[in-house]
Amino acid sequence: MTQTPTQGPNPQQQKAIHTTEGPLLIIAGPGSGKTFTLVERIYYLISEKNIQPEQLFVSTFTEKAAAELITRISSRLDADNIAVNLNEMYIGTFHSICLRILEENREFTRLKRNFTLLDQFDQQYFLYQRLFDYLGIEGSEYILGNTGGWWRAENLMTWVNKVSEETLDPEVLLNADEPEVQALGRCYQQYQAHLEEENYLDFSTIQVEALRLLEGHSEVLDKIRNKIQYLMVDEYQDTNTIQERILFKLAEPDFNLCVVGDDDQGLYRFRGATIRNILEFPQNFPEGVCQHIRLATNYRSHPDIIEFYNHWMETLDWTADGKTFRYEKEIVPNTETDFTNMPAVLKVTGHNTKNWHTEVLTFLHRLRDSGALTDWNQVAFLFRAVKNKKVIALAEALEAAGIPVYSPRSNLFFDRREIRLMIGALIFLFPQFPEARKWREDAWLEIWDYYDNDCFSEFTTELRKPENKLMLAWCRKRAKTHLYLTESTDYTFSGLFYELLQFPLFSQYLGDITQGGAIDSRPARNLAIFSQLLNKYEYLHGITVLTENNLDRHLQRLFNHFFRFLKDGGIDEYEDASEYAPSGCVSFMTIHQSKGLEFPVVIVGSMDSVPRKQYTDLDELLQSKYYNKKPFEPLEKIKSYDFWRLFYTAFSRAQN
Repeated sequence: MTQTPTQGPNPQQQKAIHTTEGPLLIIAGPGSGKTFTLVERIYYLISEKNIQPEQLFVSTFTEKAAAELITRISSRLDADNIAVNLNEMYIGTFHSICLRILEENREFTRLKRNFTLLDQFDQQYFLYQRLFDYLGIEGSEYILGNTGGWWRAENLMTWVNKVSEETLDPEVLLNADEPEVQALGRCYQQYQAHLEEENYLDFSTIQVEALRLLEGHSEVLDKIRNKIQYLMVDEYQDTNTIQERILFKLAEPDFNLCVVGDDDQGLYRFRGATIRNILEFPQNFPEGVCQHIRLATNYRSHPDIIEFYNHWMETLDWTADGKTFRYEKEIVPNTETDFTNMPAVLKVTGHNTKNWHTEVLTFLHRLRDSGALTDWNQVAFLFRAVKNKKVIALAEALEAAGIPVYSPRSNLFFDRREIRLMIGALIFLFPQFPEARKWREDAWLEIWDYYDNDCFSEFTTELRKPENKLMLAWCRKRAKTHLYLTESTDYTFSGLFYELLQFPLFSQYLGDITQGGAIDSRPARNLAIFSQLLNKYEYLHGITVLTENNLDRHLQRLFNHFFRFLKDGGIDEYEDASEYAPSGCVSFMTIHQSKGLEFPVVIVGSMDSVPRKQYTDLDELLQSKYYNKKPFEPLEKIKSYDFWRLFYTAFSRAQN
C-alpha cells in the first residue's frame, strides 16, 4: 500500500519536511513514502516559506518521476487554492536541468545555435563513423581493444564517458607515466574536438559543459545561486562524481541541500554512479552540521517480505579496512496495514527448463484461481537482463499457455512481423541491394540471412497474394525506377516508408493506438519507432534525396551498419511511461527498470546468479592515481556489494 497524504506524515517524515535550512541527508528505505515526503516538503517551502518555484532545484532519476512529482505537487497546491507556475521550477533529471542551464546561458559556452544532443546509440554511431581518427592515436589499442569496429566504438564511448563523469583532468592524463593513461587522454582530447566541430553534445558532456560554465564564469554562477535557494536530489546513491561537484557549486554557501536515497539500492555503478556520494555526504560538512533522518517504515510490503530482505542484507559483511559501507538500518512494517495470512516468500524452481516453466505456470494459475490475482498485470518478473535466451524462452512458454507477456526491452523489435515486413519491402524496392551491400566479391555478414530469409522472403510471399495486387504494381514501378536511377528522387527512405503505409499489408497495423491493450497497439508503436530510426539515419548522414551517386553507398550504410548495429545492440520497443504494467499482461523487466515500482507479486530470477567482477586493470590504475578522491570501497568487495544491492532492490518491489 503506497502512502497517501490523507494518512499524514509520520514523525520522521514530518522532521524531513520541516528541516529546510542547511544540508540534510534522508535515507529512505523501500516503500517508506519518499515521494510523499518530497511532495510535502516542496509544498511546505512554497505554502509556508513563500518560496517561488524558480527558486527550487529538484533532481529526479527519470523524467517520469519528475512528471509524477509535478502532478502531485500541483494537486496539493490546488487543493489549498495556491496558484504558482510550477513550469519555472528547475525539476527533472540531472541531465535535463544541466541542459536547461546551458541553454539559458549558451553565449558563455562553446555551443552554437541548434546544437545536437546525442543519445547513447547516436554517440556510439558517431564514434564508429570516425573510428579511423582514433585508430591512428598512439596506444589506442588500450582503449579500443581488438574487437570489431562497432565494439571498439563502444569501448571508446565507455572510456570517454568515464573521463567526463569522474572529472578527470585531460592534461594530467596526457602527461601520465603510463602509456594506456596517455592514450586515454589523447582519445578524450580527439573526441572533444569532434564534438565541438559538429556542435554536438552527449549526455556525459552536458555535465562537463555545465561544470565548465559554473567554474569559468563567476557572473553566471552568482546569477544562478541568487535564483536557486533550495536544492533537492532524489536517488542520491545513483549520482556520480561530476554531479556532486555541480551540486556543491550551486549549493554554496548556504548549502540548503537535501539529498534523498537508499544506499542499499545503489545500482548504477556501470553508468558512473558512485555509492560514496551518499555514504560520505555528512563528512563534507563540519561535525553536527548535516542532519540525518531515516525513513524506515515500509508502507508497501507484507512483513514476511520485509523480514526476508532485511535478513538478506545482514548475510553480507559490509565492513572492510575499518569502514562500514552501509548505513545501519532495519526496515519495519506498517502495523496499521492488514495483509492476508499466507506465505509471502517462496521458491519456484524446477530440475530442468521444461519443469521450471511448468512450475511457474502452476504457480501463476494457483494465484489466479485462488482469487489472489484479478489481472495478470499484478505480476512482475524481474531479471538481471531480459534479452538472454533463458528469459525469452520463459516468455514464449507463458504466451504459448495463454498468458500475454509485456517485455519491451527483450530485444525482440527486429523479430516483430511488422518490422520484418517493412524491411523486406524496403529491400524489394531496391533490386540492386544484393550487390550494393557487398564491399568486395566474397563479403558476407550474418545479418544478411535475416534480411534474405526473414524479411525479404516473408514480404514477397505476402506480395503474391491477390489482396496485395495494388501494392505489387506500385512496388514494381518504384523498384524499376531505383534500378535505373538517373535523376535525383524527391524522397528518401523515410518517404518510401510513409508511402508503404497506404497499403493494407501495413495500414492494418495503424488502428487507434489508444484502444486495446499494450500488445494490440504494439505493431503501430513499433512502426512509429521504425520511422524515427529512418529519420535519424537520414539526419545523421544529411540525406535529403536519393541520387545515382549516393544510392549504393547509403544502401550499404543503412543495412550493413545502421540496422545491423541496432539489431546487435538491441533496441527497445515502445513503453508507455504512464503505464508500466499494462492490463492483461505479466511484465518482464530488468531489476534496474523496476526501481521505484511496486507489484503485488514479484518473481525474481535470482537463484542461479553470482557476483561478477565489473572493473578492469585500467579502472584500477585510474582509481589508484588519477581520480580526484582516494579509492573508496575495496575493489575486491565491489562485486559482492553490488550483487546484494541489486537483489535487495528486486526483493523489495513486492507487496504481497
